[in-house]
Amino acid sequence: MLKQLFHSIVFQIGSLILLISVVSIVSMLSSVLISELADQDAFVINNAGSLRYESYQLLAHLTLLPHTQTHLHAKQQTAILKEIEDFNFKINGLTKKTSSTVTTSLAKLSISGTLRSVHLIWSSDLSPKLAFLASHPEQLNEDTLVSLNQKIEEFVNQLNTLVSLYQKGAEDRILMIRMILSLSLLITITLASFILYQLHQKIEKPLSELTQNARKIMSGNYTSRTRIQQNDELGLLSDTMNNMSEALSNSYGLLEQRVKEKTFESRQSNDSLALLYQTSQLINQSGSSLNLKPIINQLSIITNKKDIDLCLTTEQSNVPYEHIITTNKPLPKNCREQECTHCLNTLQQNTTEPQVVRYAIQKDNISYGVLICHVTQGTSLESWEDQLFSSISTLIANGLHIRQQHEQNRRIALLKERNTIARELHDSLAQALSYLKMQVARLQKLRQRQASNTQIEDVELELKNGLNNAYKQLRELLTTFRLKIDEEGLYQTFINTVEQLNERAKGRMVFHLNYHIQNLPLTPNEEIHLLQIAREATQNALNHSQATEVQVNVFCDEKKQIHLCINDNGIGLPDHTAKLNHYGLAIMMERSQHLKGQFHIQNNKIDGVNVELQFLPNFAQRPQSNIAESA
Repeated sequence: MLKQLFHSIVFQIGSLILLISVVSIVSMLSSVLISELADQDAFVINNAGSLRYESYQLLAHLTLLPHTQTHLHAKQQTAILKEIEDFNFKINGLTKKTSSTVTTSLAKLSISGTLRSVHLIWSSDLSPKLAFLASHPEQLNEDTLVSLNQKIEEFVNQLNTLVSLYQKGAEDRILMIRMILSLSLLITITLASFILYQLHQKIEKPLSELTQNARKIMSGNYTSRTRIQQNDELGLLSDTMNNMSEALSNSYGLLEQRVKEKTFESRQSNDSLALLYQTSQLINQSGSSLNLKPIINQLSIITNKKDIDLCLTTEQSNVPYEHIITTNKPLPKNCREQECTHCLNTLQQNTTEPQVVRYAIQKDNISYGVLICHVTQGTSLESWEDQLFSSISTLIANGLHIRQQHEQNRRIALLKERNTIARELHDSLAQALSYLKMQVARLQKLRQRQASNTQIEDVELELKNGLNNAYKQLRELLTTFRLKIDEEGLYQTFINTVEQLNERAKGRMVFHLNYHIQNLPLTPNEEIHLLQIAREATQNALNHSQATEVQVNVFCDEKKQIHLCINDNGIGLPDHTAKLNHYGLAIMMERSQHLKGQFHIQNNKIDGVNVELQFLPNFAQRPQSNIAESA
């Protein structure tokens, strides 16, 4: 823990900065302390210098004392004694100040010795003598003054020595402050230079290298590495970044490999889906011909299986009517001899060379052929390839089955339509022709018997009326057989029919349409019967009702039953019911029976006729859950 702390660059730089701070604080405190000690130096030097002046002043006052007037002697003596007391006070104060201001022991010893000598000379010699001469001026003679002057000269020399010592002590303090400040400045500059060097070597250069390496990594170069060999935070960061770069490089390489794999898988899935969609579109196209060769060739390209065979057969035969291959190869013996039972009945992998995987093209236990994939020995189909082959074979089987069902439905519809045509011809035109044949036979008998012209004319009139009725029925049948539903749907066909009726009415009658079953899915047979019944009823209204308005309503009730109601405001039906057996009414009833519906025709309460058809469409006859799902 301590070793890591000492190697920490933050700890090292912080320690150096702290050391600079300590040096600065110590130098400032020392300077303040020394300057505080030197605060009394000027006072001491000034007092010591003033003692020299006062010494000579005392000598001058004593010298002048004998020459002053007698009445002034007492005042002058008092002043001299006062100066002597002040002198004593200054010397004592100088002693106290000296002991508190002198720093070094050597300087203190020199100053103390000189000060003691000065104090001794003053207190033991000069002060008593000056006080005595001031009190006895008569003792002041030339010899005394000369001796006193010499002693004062010696005393002043001692004071000069003391002042010099005081001055030297003050200069020593100033020199010490300079030395402390110089040393502190030198140490500070040295430490600052060292810190700058450390910052350059251990922070700036590593950070620059780390920054460049980070930019390379950011640009995608995960192979870049740093070469920082330090046991501090930046060294740890360098090692971490190198490990991160290596991890990113490995991860990026792994991701690139996975992206390539996923891209290849996505391309395979996309190609497979495109092939399945293309197969579905091709199979659902209308037309009798079905060319599956492009599908098999594309399947070979996607799965990279060069040898694929597709054999298509009918339900009644095991011999293929179409054999599609994806490579130029000699056909096997069983294919040349059309012995296909083994391939159609053996739908598992063979172990012989080469391997063969067969997929049955089968729907509802009806076989439509087989899809064969030849795989080299030692390899097998991957799961997606096996699923694709299976899906293609299923789509082909479903398409062929749907086509077969459509063909069967077309055959059944054609047969039904032929039966309908035969029935309607039998019920209408055939009966009319039989009636005409009977009239012709009658006419022949009348001519043989040489009947009267009146009888012959009656028969001819019957033949003429019968022929006109037969021709009319023929035109109605042609109109019925030519009836078709427009591509725009049943609704537009109803609109076109009503418009044609209004044109034929030429203003004497108006037809209105209310159609509300646009959202219901009717079968083609239901649409034809519904349209034909509406057409027949409106034709009857146009020809026989003598109405001014005809209302055509087509709607659905809550029970999903479809209603066709045709109302007019004409003369209505005759009272006798013989007319109800008219050919058109019989056809409408027959068509309603095909729809399994109910057909009613009756007079309205006020005027006109109401023709109503009610039936349950095919989609509503399914179970209720299926109806809900389709809705």
